[in-house]
Amino acid sequence: MTQEISDARLQAVLELPPERRHAWFLQRVRESGEVWGLYAEGWALAFDDEGRDVLPLWPTPAAARLCATNLWEGFEPRSIPLQQLVDELLPDLAEEGIPVGVFFTPKGQGWPVTAAELREQLLGSSASA
Repeated sequence: MTQEISDARLQAVLELPPERRHAWFLQRVRESGEVWGLYAEGWALAFDDEGRDVLPLWPTPAAARLCATNLWEGFEPRSIPLQQLVDELLPDLAEEGIPVGVFFTPKGQGWPVTAAELREQLLGSSASA
């Protein structure tokens, strides 16, 4: 189960550049064993520059909750166990060609990564090294 971080710590992490937030996301998710999405009768989706679906994921429910505004108003944070993410969800997303937006902020800045890349990063795979 996720241990929440302080509001001050969360604000500091939100101010990091997207690449640094991505690294923090990976560490936090490995430690907690879960990721968070926004859900309301289906998962919240974002769009990339080409208009393709992107699944946004966050490292904590508080970070996800901060983004539950505008198009995602009424969405609630929902946990996805890490094992389910790497065994089921990321392979399905990879097959469908849907990338992941890691750790969006309320300003909408997320780190784009393919589902296959995120799976390798979370598993610590050195297959691509």
